[in-house]
Amino acid sequence: MSRAEEELRSIVRKLLERKDVELVLGYEYYGRSVRPCFVSKPEEVERLVWNSDCWFNLATYLRSLRSRRVGIVAKGCDGRSIVELVKENQVDRGSIVVIAVECNGVFKPFKYGSTHVGRRLADYCRRCVTRVSPVADYLVKKGGQAPEDENTVAGDNASDWLSLFRKCLKCMACVKACPLCYCTECSIEGFKPDLVHRLRVPQELFTFHLTRALHMAGRCVECGACESACPVEIPLTRLYHELNEWFRENYGYAPGMSLSEAPPPLVFKEGGED
Repeated sequence: MSRAEEELRSIVRKLLERKDVELVLGYEYYGRSVRPCFVSKPEEVERLVWNSDCWFNLATYLRSLRSRRVGIVAKGCDGRSIVELVKENQVDRGSIVVIAVECNGVFKPFKYGSTHVGRRLADYCRRCVTRVSPVADYLVKKGGQAPEDENTVAGDNASDWLSLFRKCLKCMACVKACPLCYCTECSIEGFKPDLVHRLRVPQELFTFHLTRALHMAGRCVECGACESACPVEIPLTRLYHELNEWFRENYGYAPGMSLSEAPPPLVFKEGGED
């Protein structure tokens, strides 16, 4: 057990013993992999782990637990998701205890049928500049360096998006995995056939992804949840990163970094005046 895991378990045990929270969202081993888990009793804290396989964004569960006081183990990008959810009035900051764990990056999750043998750092972690959650009630310092790749694959900055989108199965895994995709009526799920059909129509795949990209513009925290869930490994986070770069260059704004800073789409007025 690492020092970070020991400290994490100690914090969670105290929170549950003092009844400061009803449950804590964390990670546990599942066979040789890691999966999300809910811990609600002090004696269950031994299940909690922290390592480079903790790639899942636990903020995805927060909206379904709005009526309860919960703790959450958060990487830097998870914390940025929490910030955006709070700003969009989807969760109450006062009902969440954030246990920020310093993150040096996570491994790209294995996909069924993947030809990659070794482990490698997720591409979105290579671009990440937020090792610690912007919001934190407790901080667990991990220290050290990013995990070493066992099979380094060079990233390609230039993408032929049309070719990549043709691989799309339109399975909606990217939408379901994203903590910020919570619309009651989704415009790209296929219930509005004038825009996007439910069937996998090749001509509409670009429209499908472009519509979602515009929805995520200025909101995506680049946690990689969509990309990790994609069965055909479309580098979606790279697309949203390019949009975020545009917002950063033109408005000096990065999503999920501040609870007090409003997203540009909400405050922009014609003529450039605030």
